[in-house]
Amino acid sequence: MVKKYSYSKDKDKYLSKHFQVKEFRSYNDATKKLTTDEILIDDNLVTMLEKLYDKANSLYKIKSIVITSGYRNREFELSLAGGVLNSQHMQGKATDIIINKQDGKVIDPKLVCIMSEEIGFKGIGYGNGYTHVDVRDNKSYFDETNGKSKIDSFKTYFNLNITNENTNNNTNYKYKVGDKVIINGIYVSSDSNELLKPRITNGIITSIKNNARNPYLLNGGNIGWANDSVIVNNNNYLQNKNYMGTSLVDGLKEINIDSSFEYRQKLASTNGIINYKGTSEQNLKLLNLLKEGKLIKA
Repeated sequence: MVKKYSYSKDKDKYLSKHFQVKEFRSYNDATKKLTTDEILIDDNLVTMLEKLYDKANSLYKIKSIVITSGYRNREFELSLAGGVLNSQHMQGKATDIIINKQDGKVIDPKLVCIMSEEIGFKGIGYGNGYTHVDVRDNKSYFDETNGKSKIDSFKTYFNLNITNENTNNNTNYKYKVGDKVIINGIYVSSDSNELLKPRITNGIITSIKNNARNPYLLNGGNIGWANDSVIVNNNNYLQNKNYMGTSLVDGLKEINIDSSFEYRQKLASTNGIINYKGTSEQNLKLLNLLKEGKLIKA
C-alpha cells in the first residue's frame, strides 16, 4: 500500500528497522532543496529494502543502504534528463541506492543488481555508480548506462553469480568478493592442483570457499578457480600511498591517472560521493581513499 507522509511532520519516523521517512524525500541535488513536502512511500518497497539489507549484510557485513533518490513529484521527475511520466519514483515505488560496507567500500552495483534479483525485486536498473530498485507489478530489468532493456537475468547479463559463500567472514584471504583481478593461471576446481593456462585473463571474484586450495571462484565459475599465486594484481583500486601532498589532481597525475573534472565526477559517484562539485571536502575524501589504496576505479 502506498502511503502519504509529510517531510516536516514525519521526517524522523522510522518505517522499519533501518529506514526513515526523510530518506525517501523528493530532493533536488542541483538546487539542494526539497521539491515538495509530500512523500509517497509504498510499504512493499520498504519491506523489500529490508530484505535486501539482510541479504547484503549476510554476504558483506554492510554499514548502510543509502537512498540517493526516492520519491519524486511530477515537476521534479519531468525536469530530469530522462524523466518519465508516471515513473515508479513518482508513485513512491522506487529508490536509487548505494550500499556501503563496514570497511568503507561500496558494493559494486552489478552485485547489488544480482542480490536484488535474488530476493525478488520486480524492477531493477543498473546505473552508473548506483542501483535502481522498484516494486512494480511486472518484471523489468534494464541497464541505464547503455539503454538496454528486457534483460532476463543480471546473473547472465554480467556473467556473475552470488552464493552464500560470499561472506566477509573470510578475513584470512588477501582478496574479497567483488575484487577485479588479473590472472596468469587457473584451476578447474577448488581442490585441483593442475594449473591451466587461462583463456580469459581477468575477472571478478564472485565466491570464496573456506579452507580450499584454490579459494577464489571467478565469474561464477565461467573462468574457474584461483589462488593468490596466480593472481598477478588486484585491478579494482587506485592507490598512491607515497603521495604526501594535499591535491587530489596531483595525486592522480603522479600515478598517470586522468585527473579531469569529468573523471573525478565518475570516481566520486563510484565511491559513494553524491553530487560531486569538486569541493575541498569531497576532494579530501577521495584523496584519503587514494592514499589508503581504497579508491575504487571508475
